[in-house]
Amino acid sequence: MWKLIWVIGLFLLTIISYDIKYQIKVISGTTYSIVPVFWTNFIILFIWGVYLSLIFIKKWTIKINLPLLICVFLPCFLFSLFVPLAMIFSISLPIGDIWFNKAVRSNLIEMVAGLTFMLSIFNNLKSESE
Repeated sequence: MWKLIWVIGLFLLTIISYDIKYQIKVISGTTYSIVPVFWTNFIILFIWGVYLSLIFIKKWTIKINLPLLICVFLPCFLFSLFVPLAMIFSISLPIGDIWFNKAVRSNLIEMVAGLTFMLSIFNNLKSESE
């Protein structure tokens, strides 16, 4: 039953995120500012990652997986924040940005950040004593 509810939520999240993106594009077109589009994209993709992680969490007890939080979530989260912040503060990468541009356009960094955020908080790995 839980997985069926998750699939229904997936369809609802798809519809809602599409509508929000459309509304933000319309608003950005009238205000001539593209910054809200990038922030909306970041937030929606992060929420998608969080939602996708719900299917993997078996126990809802908080047990932090520090290596996953520091080594995967934190770099992905900081990289995914770079584009929206670069639009506001006119920041550019000092090193070649071709690889970074390709990675950002894939929209996976934000989703991985959301997914690993939840998985690092609700650690489901069995310890050696279990």
